[in-house]
Amino acid sequence: FDPIERDLKPGMFLKIGRKVEKKPQMDFIAFKSKVVSRVHAELWVSEEGKVMFKDIGSSSGTWVNRHRLSPSGKESRGYSIKSGDVIQLGMDYQGRQEDVYKSVVMKIFVTIRSKDPPKPNPQRLKHALRALLSAMNPTSQTIGATSCTDCCICLSPLSALQTLFLAPCSHCFHFRCVMPLLDKTVMFQCPLCRHVANLEKGVGEDEESLYD
Repeated sequence: FDPIERDLKPGMFLKIGRKVEKKPQMDFIAFKSKVVSRVHAELWVSEEGKVMFKDIGSSSGTWVNRHRLSPSGKESRGYSIKSGDVIQLGMDYQGRQEDVYKSVVMKIFVTIRSKDPPKPNPQRLKHALRALLSAMNPTSQTIGATSCTDCCICLSPLSALQTLFLAPCSHCFHFRCVMPLLDKTVMFQCPLCRHVANLEKGVGEDEESLYD
């Protein structure tokens, strides 16, 4: 048979069984074999994102990598399936050479698609910046509703997924805008408030060490 592809999401189930004269369904994979039960096995994706497989009471059995999942007519537990696993549905019918009396053997390939990345949230960024600046300067009265949302160098908004530079004085800029001011000296002078800071100052050093 030709390769079969299906897209599954967590909570979706795919039945596997014998082909009957019905309209093809996307949630059912049918094989033209008399040793495969009408509804033979089931494939699904768990909430954790694992591909699971089980025999749902077939009469001729199901194997995964030559391991039989359950006795005839008994439903098996779910087994985790990974790329390269070989599944066999049923057993070859003794004394018959026609393909319709042969078991179905297939190799599974699993492709996990990454979730769509979350969309940038400008409002969330603004709230986060204000909270950060307020924490850096708890006595400051200048952090208002519209402050810290624009770069004072290029006058463009500070947006999500941009690389930002937060100065010790709590003014925030696009990193590419402030970069020309950083490659000449370790002493950084804020272009907005003219506050001077030593960019090589160690954690825990007092303010007087800025000018040592």
